[in-house]
Amino acid sequence: MMGKKTETSFRGILLGLTGASMVLGVILLTVGSVVVSGYSVYLDFITGRYLESAVFILVMGIVVVTVSAIGFYAALKSHYCMMTTFLIIMVLAILCELIAAVTTFALNGEKSHEMGMRKKLKESLDMYGSPTSPQQTKSWDLIQTELHCCGLNDVNDYSRSSFTNQTGYLPESCCGPLQLDKFGEPEKCRPDTPSRHKAGCVIALKSLLVRKVGVVGAMAVIVAIVQITIIVGASVLVSKWKVPGQCYPCY
Repeated sequence: MMGKKTETSFRGILLGLTGASMVLGVILLTVGSVVVSGYSVYLDFITGRYLESAVFILVMGIVVVTVSAIGFYAALKSHYCMMTTFLIIMVLAILCELIAAVTTFALNGEKSHEMGMRKKLKESLDMYGSPTSPQQTKSWDLIQTELHCCGLNDVNDYSRSSFTNQTGYLPESCCGPLQLDKFGEPEKCRPDTPSRHKAGCVIALKSLLVRKVGVVGAMAVIVAIVQITIIVGASVLVSKWKVPGQCYPCY
């Protein structure tokens, strides 16, 4: 049996480990929330798998925080059965995080998602400026402003749009800051405007998704590795506890 001082030391270490696990859960929750919020701007153009991967990380963060709180309480009360439950659930959580990381990284290599994104962009671009599709116009203005891009591949995509054919200009969102004319009005955005965005939105959006997918996947892997260390350390310490004769929820 452990001495009183040794038992107190082990309890303190376990409290630190479960507390660290709780912090990791908060990190997962935060990263998932930020990425989900970032994806919400582009929901009209991206496939659901991107959003699902971020939501899964967010949910895993909630699970890890909740289970870690149980582990923290178990360490505080030296509750063997609750601590064992915490360790088992955390092992399952780590497996889910690693699966999520692999699935998330795989998104970058799947051509079907890029083709689906390109199709959605093409369909919505054709409706730009239409009185019956104000949401499509708003979405394109948002993506071109946020990503500093213009058209699908380049500015020539607007040569076939009803908006350009009717007005003779490009959308203002295709350009950066516009100069003022002699009447104090901003000039129109044209293909030869110096501040016109040069990149196509397919490449710009793809680059953004690759970065976000990389962040989500890398964070899941890093958190899982640190959690493995925490679980191994906690398991070693718990193995030194006296095993109770029964596992009653609260005794």
